[in-house]
Amino acid sequence: MSDTITYEQPLNERIRILLRLESLFENIEDTLYEPSPASSHATMERLQEILTLTDRSELKKDLMKELDRNHLTLSALKEHPGVNHEQLDGFLDKIKQLNSGLDAERSKPGQELRNSEFLKSFRQRSGVPGGLSDIDFPHYHFWLNLPSKERIASLSEWVGNFDTIREAVILVLDMIRRSATPTTVTSTKGFYQHSLDKDTPYQLIRVTLPMDSPYYVEISGGRHRFSARMMIPNMVDRPTQAMEDISFQLTTCVL
Repeated sequence: MSDTITYEQPLNERIRILLRLESLFENIEDTLYEPSPASSHATMERLQEILTLTDRSELKKDLMKELDRNHLTLSALKEHPGVNHEQLDGFLDKIKQLNSGLDAERSKPGQELRNSEFLKSFRQRSGVPGGLSDIDFPHYHFWLNLPSKERIASLSEWVGNFDTIREAVILVLDMIRRSATPTTVTSTKGFYQHSLDKDTPYQLIRVTLPMDSPYYVEISGGRHRFSARMMIPNMVDRPTQAMEDISFQLTTCVL
């Protein structure tokens, strides 16, 4: 387990969607192969959220643009001394492979699932409180009570429809996160503000604290400036801002 915890703030809507997709894919990995009906249900909930996010017609186009832009940026590194060309070429080949895979998908990601009457019914009923109960959706009740191997096989096949999207999302976000080196800064009485160069295309802010820190971070802002507040958690009343100076690791990612 890591000894730090990182809070992230996207600086544009495109990166926000990619971060949401990444989180959903990670959550699915936690439940996909678990045999209990509750785990299968949790996987189904995440799957329908992925279908909703990938309904955006521009998502695939945005991902391809990001991959193209990153391929161009990384290709320029070939002229730099000390670069591991074998590793760099492998990375560039992976980008091209993913871009070709996205381009080959002529319809929305997961279109086969969108045409499934069973999954259509699940998506429609999941928005209704109690709509997935056995009295309202007996077909789903039947499916949840199938042997775990059958449920997991179906879920694996459905989730597999998003393999190319998932790999592209992971690659793009990984490159963005690696694009900058963390620096140590200090918040004054729990508050930190930072201005950004308007001519630099920053995409992601990362704030890292020790895992045992008694604070969590609220990050807000946009392309020109952002702020980070160190907050004291409270499960009953409104959380309050810390009143002491707190050092943390800051990464302003641009690629």
